[in-house]
Amino acid sequence: MGLEVFLVENKLIITIVMYQTEFSQTPSYDYLKRIMTGKKSAYLLVYDNSKKAQEDELFCRENVRYIHDETNPGLAEAYNAGSQYLQELQGDLLLLLDQDTLIDEAYLETLLGLELVEEIGAYVPIISSHGRQISPVFSDRYVGGKSELPESGVYSQRIMSINSGTAIPQKTIQSIGQFSLDFPLDFLDHWLFWRIHQLGKKVYVLDHHLAHDLSVLDYRTIDSKRYDSIIQGETLFYQKYDQDKFYTHRRHLLLRTLKQFLRVKNRKIWRRTFLEYRSLLMKGK
Repeated sequence: MGLEVFLVENKLIITIVMYQTEFSQTPSYDYLKRIMTGKKSAYLLVYDNSKKAQEDELFCRENVRYIHDETNPGLAEAYNAGSQYLQELQGDLLLLLDQDTLIDEAYLETLLGLELVEEIGAYVPIISSHGRQISPVFSDRYVGGKSELPESGVYSQRIMSINSGTAIPQKTIQSIGQFSLDFPLDFLDHWLFWRIHQLGKKVYVLDHHLAHDLSVLDYRTIDSKRYDSIIQGETLFYQKYDQDKFYTHRRHLLLRTLKQFLRVKNRKIWRRTFLEYRSLLMKGK
């Protein structure tokens, strides 16, 4: 009689953040539905920042939790709710997800089967938007349009990845404490990976490619209100956290102003950039 081998899956808690979109219309809905009905070690938290609550057959499942918050506090509050859910379930990994990312079966199966290593602070996929790799990027230097892109592998160098698709082990979550409410939406990802590096943790770039519709990729189409949120988050991050890059950031704002003046029809965009540059110049820091 041979010995039977039982493979233990990681307990994976997926936190997806919604805004003014039906959960059933998200790119990853069909697979999330399959995994929630077929995997005992997978759990889902749907944090809905929409004005009106919604219903879905999945919300009735034991391994799915739905939270509606019409105040729309952004991402940090939702991820903190996901962290609490992780601790409550004594989970192994917290997967951050938003409504614009298309996850696939292979990626989630990889996360469920990972052998977690204490020195790894985050596991991230390679993400593209409209045919261009946007994440992860090396962030030891100022992150700009020509940032270097890592391939799959384990890195001790500073790396920044977008939130969506990032899987964080429970021990990293415990060390971080909570996601910073300084960044309710924009630049939370920069803060998160800055914090992981501060902890002396490495980042594992997995050999998985996911698609994400990044709405803020093009200054020519971005909404002025959203751009204001981005630029506030940028300045706060370089003033309060990654301070070594503050003067590079300030100089970059002037260069960005000139490029936007020439290329972007919405005049509010370049004026907002120049206003930020002038404000930082007058303050000295």
